[in-house]
Amino acid sequence: MISERNAAVLRSIIEDFILTNEPVSSKALLERHQFGVSSATIRNDMAVLEEEGYIQAPHTSSGRVPTDKGYRVFVDQMINAEATAELKKNLVELNRLFSNTLDQLTDLDEKLQTSAQLLAKATGEAAVVQYPNLQSTFVRSIEFVKVSDSRVLVLLITQADRIAQHIVVLSNEITEDQLSDLKKSFSQVCQGSSIESLPEKLNDLISKTSPESLAHVKALSEGLLVLIKANKQDKVALAGASNLVRAEQEFAGGLSSLLETFDEGTDIWKVLNLWKIEAETPKAIIGSENSVFEFSTSSLVLSGYSNHGTDLAKIAVLGPTRMNYARNLAAVLALSQLLSKNQED
Repeated sequence: MISERNAAVLRSIIEDFILTNEPVSSKALLERHQFGVSSATIRNDMAVLEEEGYIQAPHTSSGRVPTDKGYRVFVDQMINAEATAELKKNLVELNRLFSNTLDQLTDLDEKLQTSAQLLAKATGEAAVVQYPNLQSTFVRSIEFVKVSDSRVLVLLITQADRIAQHIVVLSNEITEDQLSDLKKSFSQVCQGSSIESLPEKLNDLISKTSPESLAHVKALSEGLLVLIKANKQDKVALAGASNLVRAEQEFAGGLSSLLETFDEGTDIWKVLNLWKIEAETPKAIIGSENSVFEFSTSSLVLSGYSNHGTDLAKIAVLGPTRMNYARNLAAVLALSQLLSKNQED
């Protein structure tokens, strides 16, 4: 535990380093900040911070730069102090920015791709938005559309506005009236149910179906199961890789492997799922805290969005450890709040 003044000095070093990308000296600190103490006292504070591993000297520079441990203290203070004024200000501005665009969108793909693009633009980092996990949501409706005498388009629509569709080929012809009756039967059983419970409910429906409708019910049920299986795949919206390239020198030679992981949607999904997120509390994973080697020279700032309290997916920005944490924490939180609100509307 560091003293209050040491914490203030550390915060100033981090803020100055984020702003200038230059090692911070005791002289620069005294010129930019009003500590009300002598230069010798500031030098002593910096010596304590360096000895405790919060800052370090890069090469032969007279200044100091933050370590991962220093950034950790800085971020925790920012989050735990009921949010700093800067974090609150950013949150208000970003909520307005995101909502002006996203409130107009209804298609899930367009909404999440646009969300990633807005997040990357707002933060100047790379952005990732996970699609809702189909297994963690509920059935809003099931639709059957006749496309020929023996072909039916099956649509599964979730409460997260995720729509999946599949063509089912029946063993014999079906009339519009028969299809309408089957839709009612399926809706009574499935609507409002969790996707996870759907296989069991479909089996129960099959067991209670009369012989004359059994073949059709089995075929349509199999079509729904195909949709469930297909949509278990991990999917993310990505944006802002060029922002990482512009900061290439800050990744200690590890940018190529980081970009490769970022471009692989399933890999970044797995990385995000390593971390648990509490509602309304963003999280920063800093440098060496990342268990995935490719992320060890970067920081990952995360939040999550939900549907009526059920966690759906995560939102993240990825960039160098020298990032604007106040802005980035506010950005992922603002976007998660807006997406959660849209899921519940």
